[in-house]
Amino acid sequence: MRPLDVDDLERLAPIDAAAAARAGGAPALTPGGMAFYARTGHAFVAETGDAPRGFCLAQAIWDGRRPTLRLATLAVADAADGEAREALLEAVTKSAYDAAVYDLVAELPEGDEAAHRLLAREGWSPEPVRLFRRTLGSRGATP
Repeated sequence: MRPLDVDDLERLAPIDAAAAARAGGAPALTPGGMAFYARTGHAFVAETGDAPRGFCLAQAIWDGRRPTLRLATLAVADAADGEAREALLEAVTKSAYDAAVYDLVAELPEGDEAAHRLLAREGWSPEPVRLFRRTLGSRGATP
């Protein structure tokens, strides 16, 4: 386990694409996103030797009341690799605790059942909210 580095994009892109396809979502990694998440202190890469097994992207958010850690991506190369998924969740949880951020939320694809089971087993619970999205401008006009 190690912190995410901006130079990891090429190595992690296949994992990102595979995880997004399995969960029915879109890939998360972009050059700008890599630069951002590498600075948050809450993004990690799981690897064995020199081979990446997965990654997570998270950031702390302050809304004027309490800091919250938002886990935006938890992706593994092999859907059956529970060990990597657990290690990533543990790393992001520890980084939040070490930063004195005690409220954590995860925004994960509806189709990622393995991640849902892991979160439930680790004491996370689903919230009765719905996420709505709207894109403004010309990006919102394209299908």
